[in-house]
Amino acid sequence: MRIRRILPVLCVPALVLGACSSRDLVAPEVTSQPSSASPNLDSARIERVLGSIQDTINTADATRDAAALEPRLEGGALRMRSDQYAAAKATNTEVPKLVVNQGSVAVTNSDQWPRVIVNVSSPDQASLPVLAFAVQDDARSKYKLVGWARALGGAQFQLDNVEKGSAALGPDAQGFVKTPKEALQGYVDMLNSGNAGNDQYAGDDFARRYLQDAKSLNDAVQAAGNVQAHADLSADFPIVGVELVDGSALVAASFTYTQTYQRTVARSTMRLGGTTAALAEGDDDTVKGKATATYIVTVLLHIPKAGSDSQLIGAVGAERALGSVVKDDGAGNPDQR
Repeated sequence: MRIRRILPVLCVPALVLGACSSRDLVAPEVTSQPSSASPNLDSARIERVLGSIQDTINTADATRDAAALEPRLEGGALRMRSDQYAAAKATNTEVPKLVVNQGSVAVTNSDQWPRVIVNVSSPDQASLPVLAFAVQDDARSKYKLVGWARALGGAQFQLDNVEKGSAALGPDAQGFVKTPKEALQGYVDMLNSGNAGNDQYAGDDFARRYLQDAKSLNDAVQAAGNVQAHADLSADFPIVGVELVDGSALVAASFTYTQTYQRTVARSTMRLGGTTAALAEGDDDTVKGKATATYIVTVLLHIPKAGSDSQLIGAVGAERALGSVVKDDGAGNPDQR
């Protein structure tokens, strides 16, 4: 593994989620700056930590054994990869490639815990950059991957280089337009209100896709019923972040959302499709009453510092996975009324 000591300015032009050509990413290098505090890890130790996490992922990927991830993954990362295994098994497809030990690295410089490593990598020239967050909870704990997400169109921010280090941020970190915890809650509330942006949050590709998916599914089944989407927070997923060069925050956080299929028209037929059908129990893809598909999402939130010219919080990265589909034939079944 080769760690790049100089971090790029991450600038991703606006584009459709999941589509990017090799010329779309502009990443000029930034010269290192004098530091007032030492980073928590040097390059050699960063390589060992990220290499160990990558080895764990590779070993688990070979057998799609989620339990094998637990020594080096937790929170949203463990749930995300476990759900990807479940989907890959159900559809007989490959697990998406995940690389966390190549590219550029930022590390925190705090004398307290938790401590954070951020790895920025591009799987290939045609793909958007992936940002992975690894956290050490205390002096006796191993660094564990807690989340990763692909950069979204329009993302632009600058991390401190590895020689200087960055301040670590927890869920209640002050000095920003919202604490990381408040920012995540507001983002989820925005999704649940049916908006892809508002006076506090910039519109982003993930929010637009989330709402469009729900609308498209609902339109497709309206002759038999409806589909409703709803996002929820979970205490099982840590919220971690780092301070950026301009004093703003880059935060990684995870949440879940459901797409609930409800059949409401008697003697109608509602069917699941694709991965949703593959993950549902049994061989019957029809919904007689209700079916609930549950997704895990990791989002990267850019939170401006308090008093800055721009006060809009923005999602600059997102990753999602469908992990389970539960059917309840008796719930609201119109044929049983």
